[in-house]
Amino acid sequence: MSNKIFKLIVLLGFLLFLHDKSFKESYYNYDSIPYVASAYMLAGNDIESSHRYAWDLLKKRAHPAVFNDLCCNSSYRKSMHQNPQAFGSHLPSYRTKSLYILLIRLVTDFLGTDEFNALQIITFSSVVLMTVLTACLVFNRDILIYLSIFPLLFLMQIIPLTRLLTPDGLIAFMMVLSGVFFLKGSRLAGYSILLTTILIRQTNIILYALFLLFELRNRNQLRFWLLLSIGLLVYFMNSSHFDSLGYWKTYYSSLISMPDTFIGFEPTLKFSLLITTLIGKLDWMLGNAELNRLISLMLLLFVICLYKAKKSAEKDLDDFLIPLFFVTGSLISYILIPFPDFRIYAGYLMASAITLLAKYSQSNRT
Repeated sequence: MSNKIFKLIVLLGFLLFLHDKSFKESYYNYDSIPYVASAYMLAGNDIESSHRYAWDLLKKRAHPAVFNDLCCNSSYRKSMHQNPQAFGSHLPSYRTKSLYILLIRLVTDFLGTDEFNALQIITFSSVVLMTVLTACLVFNRDILIYLSIFPLLFLMQIIPLTRLLTPDGLIAFMMVLSGVFFLKGSRLAGYSILLTTILIRQTNIILYALFLLFELRNRNQLRFWLLLSIGLLVYFMNSSHFDSLGYWKTYYSSLISMPDTFIGFEPTLKFSLLITTLIGKLDWMLGNAELNRLISLMLLLFVICLYKAKKSAEKDLDDFLIPLFFVTGSLISYILIPFPDFRIYAGYLMASAITLLAKYSQSNRT
């Protein structure tokens, strides 16, 4: 059996395993409910009917125990289930992911399915595309390099990512795709993809801005300011159109105290609270057997990428800056909003590790 056939068999087996763990083991997370409601609103429905539709559809699909957990295991979820106005007050957090919501609507209508199925299809397809893209990137490298991508993806929590009905799988694919374009020297394509991810999660503007440093490095200041202005315009237009909750409301509700409704919710911004929350979350995560893996991977990748960039020849520096920018983006995002959730940073870390592996194996081969 030739190496190429063996590699294809391993890839196919891995993809079948992902299918088994995503489609055969149904999973519902709370965030999928407002995503379904937001996509339903794109069909011209109001908040009340969208609220009713999303919860009724979940009740038909999910096991009663799962439904009861998602609707009633906290005062916040009870409020979201029972009060359409309270539910609607939190929808901007989801509707600002406008490209993702649009994609849910398009997949639902095109395939004639429901929104929960569309979420599952988008997630699974994104992870499959990311895996195939990664395999293609190192397909002609040494077989040990090729085989290393699969435990690497397991380490990056690809199984939970494949099951989540959130945009994180799509973001991971797009970040890896942008990384490949940057490695191939197609910076405009890379910038365009990162710009698009702002419409899937707004904090991705941090990563977009980091990669624009390539323009400053090449003394293209006019291009830098033009591209940055476009990114900021996309960010603020999207935020304004969907009435974004803003940084502090998102931070406070996610990390300090979740209100039962966002109507009249105006927490006071305190810089000291930002510092104490960051230190507290970091301390708790480092002491947690599962969550300390996230912090460890961030710091390990950052140190390795920084070392390779520092030691690289000038002709290779740009390529080693690519994984460094991805992992730096994850660190900045964590410092700004330290979510104790691997999925938020999975795309950054996967793109960093995959582009680092691709460049490292190429350098050693040549």
